[in-house]
Amino acid sequence: MTDPAVRAETVQAELARLGEIAAGILDGEEVKAIITGRAMYYIANPDPQFRYLSGDYFDVDHGLFLRTKKLLLRIARLGKVQVDTSVWVPVPGTGAVTVAVQNGVHHRYYRFGQIKLDTPPEMKEVFQSGEVRTLGPDARGWVTALAPVRDSLGEVVAVAELTAPLGGPPPAWS
Repeated sequence: MTDPAVRAETVQAELARLGEIAAGILDGEEVKAIITGRAMYYIANPDPQFRYLSGDYFDVDHGLFLRTKKLLLRIARLGKVQVDTSVWVPVPGTGAVTVAVQNGVHHRYYRFGQIKLDTPPEMKEVFQSGEVRTLGPDARGWVTALAPVRDSLGEVVAVAELTAPLGGPPPAWS
């Protein structure tokens, strides 16, 4: 039986490798244009009277969305472990991020129905440093790599999240 600490280090190393690939090939110009301006407005400025309005107005550029989603799926297939992926973009003027694209069920940050999230410190670090960062197991036993997504000027405009469970897949009845 493999030592859990060794397993976590091995999976983190694999996620770091995939994070470097993601950082090299994801197009920041495309990623930052996935969510339309109108949708981003309602994410940044939720209407208290209509709390689900931002979800109703979650419009995307379908071509960019699908191209990024497929690219994230291909990056995940390169892994030697089960990997789920997502891309987080800043919500202008809020200090928060929102998920633009996600694949799979393992996500360190996203919760169902979540519109935006105050940018976690480790994501802020990736936005500032432009380096891939790995995170050890959380309470669920999932490890994560965060990778910068750059635009044509080299600015980090989004963060790709690659998360893998340390255990096997959940049972079919879960």
